[in-house]
Amino acid sequence: MVWVDPKAEVQKLKHWELLTGLPSQWGDLLLDRVSQLGLEHMPCTAILDASHYDLQLVELPNVPVEERAAAVKFLLKDKVKVPLDDLDVQIFDVPAEAYPQAMGYAVAASRPRLIEIRDVILGANLALQRMDIRELAIRDLALALSPTEEAVAVLDVRDGQARLMLLKAGQVFLCRNLATKIDQGTMAASDWAFNFERFVVELQRSLDFFENQMRQGQIMSILVAPVPGVTNQLIEQLNLNLVATASALDLNRLWNTGNLLGARDQHELLFALGAALSEGR
Repeated sequence: MVWVDPKAEVQKLKHWELLTGLPSQWGDLLLDRVSQLGLEHMPCTAILDASHYDLQLVELPNVPVEERAAAVKFLLKDKVKVPLDDLDVQIFDVPAEAYPQAMGYAVAASRPRLIEIRDVILGANLALQRMDIRELAIRDLALALSPTEEAVAVLDVRDGQARLMLLKAGQVFLCRNLATKIDQGTMAASDWAFNFERFVVELQRSLDFFENQMRQGQIMSILVAPVPGVTNQLIEQLNLNLVATASALDLNRLWNTGNLLGARDQHELLFALGAALSEGR
């Protein structure tokens, strides 16, 4: 949970914390915190957990735009676990020049689960403006911290899984998981050199695909989201093995408040801070 006031002259980042507890307690925890901080009726954005949605690259059906979500929903019926009647599908386009055919990323989620999340937030007396996904929160962070038209890659390592996103001019071209496990344990193991080499090959293939197949030019910047005990070593090794320059996605640069967030805080608050940026779009 983060509370940001972008109009404040100082201390724009007002509050941040990780609320912990059983799912059945979330409503009461959030209501209590909102009451303590006096945030009743504050506009907010919620970021869905990765377990709450499926994100799939799909070829967009040749139907009118207003019928597209329904058509994609039918295409996904055998690819997701949610019953068709409960399935909610939203689509964000991939730039037309990325593929020979029209493609998009379909976000598929359970409508009852979305309603449950909505009710928790409204029950805490917050004014829910939108629900978003992790990938778009990362996109907003990258755009805020690297506000150029140049292409950039973003790596988010979470629970040992590396998620790669390739962006250009604020648009998402590619999202994918990389197969190599990365955490403190694997990086300290004797076979890490072999596993890292495999990781670099997989990463480079995605960068090459962006440059040669999508014809979007060479990516020269890789932003690595903070992970305690992982980020510094990973950045150092990437810079020794790639042409692109790797650096940390430092969330302390966002609002220049003087409140320094450590790697643990940045890792836990990554998506919530991205949500705070989304209020303006």
